[in-house]
Amino acid sequence: MELQLFGINHKTSNVSEREKFIINHSNLVLLDNNLKKNYKNDFESFFGISTCNRTELYILGKAGISEKIFNEVSKILKLDDIPKDSFYFLDGHDALVHMCKVASGIDSQVLGEQEIFGQFKKAVKTAQGLEIINAKLLNLSNKVIEIAKKARTRTNIGLNSLSVSGLALKLVRNIFEKPQNQNVLVVGAGSLATSLINNLYKNGINKINLVNRSIKKIKLLDNYEIISSSFDSLHDALEIADIVIASAETDMPLIGKGAIENALKKRQNKPILLIDLGVPRNIEEEIRNIEQAYLFTIDDIEKITQENYGQRSIEAEKAMNLIVLESQRVLDSLSLKTFKDKINIQLEEFLNGLSLKEIEQFKFSKDYALLAKSIKEMNIENPEFNNFKEIKNIDNHIIESMIKRFFDNA
Repeated sequence: MELQLFGINHKTSNVSEREKFIINHSNLVLLDNNLKKNYKNDFESFFGISTCNRTELYILGKAGISEKIFNEVSKILKLDDIPKDSFYFLDGHDALVHMCKVASGIDSQVLGEQEIFGQFKKAVKTAQGLEIINAKLLNLSNKVIEIAKKARTRTNIGLNSLSVSGLALKLVRNIFEKPQNQNVLVVGAGSLATSLINNLYKNGINKINLVNRSIKKIKLLDNYEIISSSFDSLHDALEIADIVIASAETDMPLIGKGAIENALKKRQNKPILLIDLGVPRNIEEEIRNIEQAYLFTIDDIEKITQENYGQRSIEAEKAMNLIVLESQRVLDSLSLKTFKDKINIQLEEFLNGLSLKEIEQFKFSKDYALLAKSIKEMNIENPEFNNFKEIKNIDNHIIESMIKRFFDNA
């Protein structure tokens, strides 16, 4: 079985395409049931990640299975509107290296951003909770996390990099001379919104209103708290907001063109800045056509980067070299373990065929060297043993050690 992946990201697509391919709890379970049913022995395990920059599926299965799984996923999630060439497919070492690049932040549009590391870990944890990731893929994913951590701690790829919430703040400060005087409306109360609100507050912007599906309390510095209102109050909140920043999880836009047109009338056409950090988007694209409304999506604001980009590019090159080497070590180690496991199974099957008398004789004599030599010289037509081709290619003392372990447990 081989590690494979396919996905779509900010390099291959725009936000209008990415928002059509989202992995969440419900479709993870749906996909897992379908893939296990349709591909059985050719498929072992998978999990997925969706962020504002990408959606990717990581697969453990028979070589080449990713194309078939892609077709199945496309059918289930209705991805026909996304061009096939927007997707990329990787396997083996290339797939593992890519996963490490993603988790470490060097494949992000904001080079070196650290939020993706937590998002990757959360994706693995979610797959564990849903019991869709098997031990082998979980082990590989944990190795990815270890390598990504090394890449971030042994290099300076995160040197003064901006998070997505940091980019939103930078945009606000670029547009408004005194952002602390503006009324800010935050839509959604997830981890990104919490990070954003903390960033705003630390920078002296505290005229913040929050709306969310459910009532939620967010604690800030100095024991300051913000309590959200429900979505029922969204239209009223828009009327007093100079800045709207949306990052709610939603399948449909929460803020439409009509809502903004009504809000502008109440505001006597005082301009409004809208920043949509959601994927899928929270704010209708048609709002761009309103003269006094200035809409920026996640793709727009990430073009504002990048301070110290040159230095971080140098560090990213160092991180990439580390990732390539560490990934190869992981695969070599797994390959060696798989090889030894296969030999062990062959030996045990053969030795289990010995009579009780023969087993007792070998246990008594402990002449494992002679037995190891004999096994390597045998010609066995049984295809399950493959004439011990693998065993014949390794040192006698390794075989002796395996044989000794068998008789010690016999």
